[in-house]
Amino acid sequence: MADEKELPVIVDGVECRTIKEMILYKMDRTIAVVGVVILGAWALSKAQPDAYQISMAAVGGLVGYIGGRTGK
Repeated sequence: MADEKELPVIVDGVECRTIKEMILYKMDRTIAVVGVVILGAWALSKAQPDAYQISMAAVGGLVGYIGGRTGK
């Protein structure tokens, strides 16, 4: 029928229209965490005094993120 419209798929309160959008919605935090880990590892590989500050900031950010997620 021409009058019937397809209802959007809602995942965690967010409307997703394609499979690609749903996958990207679920993977965005994972990609961010992996990016922070890679940044910290890269900083440690440089073995300079400033690099340790960068890696400690990355670890602190991850601890805050994980702590915030477990508190829910």
